[in-house]
Amino acid sequence: MKRLWIVPVLTLTSCADGGEEDSPQSEVTINASHHMFALRSLAGFGTFPPPTSAVVTESAVLDLFDASTYTVTSATGTSGEDRYAIEEAGPFSIYVTGNATEPSTAFLGAYSLVADQSDYFFTDRVSTNASPRIGLFFGTQIIDGQVELEGGWHVLSMHVIFDQTILSPDNVGRGAHGAVSISAGDPGTQRTISGTGFQGTGALTFGGTVQNLLDGNDEGDGSLNLSLSYQLDGQSADERIIESAANENVIFGVDKNNGDGEAGLVAMVRKFNAPTTPVDSVRVPGTFLVGGHTLFVNPSNPGSDSFVGTVTLSSQGGFRLDAVGNTGADFQYIGTYTLNQDGGMELSIEGTNETWFAAIDKTYNTFTFIDDFEETRANNTPELNFGFGVREKDV
Repeated sequence: MKRLWIVPVLTLTSCADGGEEDSPQSEVTINASHHMFALRSLAGFGTFPPPTSAVVTESAVLDLFDASTYTVTSATGTSGEDRYAIEEAGPFSIYVTGNATEPSTAFLGAYSLVADQSDYFFTDRVSTNASPRIGLFFGTQIIDGQVELEGGWHVLSMHVIFDQTILSPDNVGRGAHGAVSISAGDPGTQRTISGTGFQGTGALTFGGTVQNLLDGNDEGDGSLNLSLSYQLDGQSADERIIESAANENVIFGVDKNNGDGEAGLVAMVRKFNAPTTPVDSVRVPGTFLVGGHTLFVNPSNPGSDSFVGTVTLSSQGGFRLDAVGNTGADFQYIGTYTLNQDGGMELSIEGTNETWFAAIDKTYNTFTFIDDFEETRANNTPELNFGFGVREKDV
């Protein structure tokens, strides 16, 4: 039986240039275990405030095997084996074999094949009567050892908001970004988090704690205890418990739909050590395979989308996002990017006159962006976007 949170994306008959692909083969095979985090939500929330049933959040372990098969292990058990395919440039497909009532399906994404750091994502982009939610899955290969967290990090997040009564886009969804510092400490001890940022145009103060989860031999797998608080000027702090895991350069997390009034995705990207060893602007440009989740935050018509595509960063400072959402319609954003010495970027979007934030990791192969700008649109559908991607391998 297909696991509850694995839902249709594309039928196999439409995932290979319009022809059937009954037994997909992987050009690249992986034999490793991976942390996996996911947020999926209904294309239309139906009411304001968004009902908690509109959103599902998950954490699990994705095991990939040399035979081009995979399993998923969560708190409820381990799935049966099915197939995956990774192309040489990095496109990644997770296949789910159908049955008498459900079609065979695929989740489209990408797997990093450029650096030793194996980050990945895949997307659920089709809403059906049996499986209505769409969304983004992302994670990284499980490490064997400790992750030293001390230092500076970029924070990017997007949340669906529940249980609010005032009609406001902020009470449908909230995007945020900022810069935090994690304190020093002994292995496995709790570290403090402090920093500042923005939720839309509102100034934020970040706080919280983070701790590597280690066994009796002081060994871990990258799993963390992470508490991140968001405090707008003049308001009380909003503490969010993030189920998360890390490698040396990226923290992946999901704020689960557990009754605390919100659910969302969180990524933290380690900063470059500017000005001692700043980001190398020559290594930044290129094409990134990306996926993401969108929140439509008009309280009169709230909903969501999920997309897959590419981001191109040019050596002249150009930015371009080409993607397709759950309706199958292509869309595009173009603009420019300004690169900061610590690996952060401001993305200036043409047409809608938005400013987004992005960060590239220290391997130059993982790219994360957040559109936390509540723009005004003629069709009255302001949106927020959370995106994650890995550099396309040159083949």
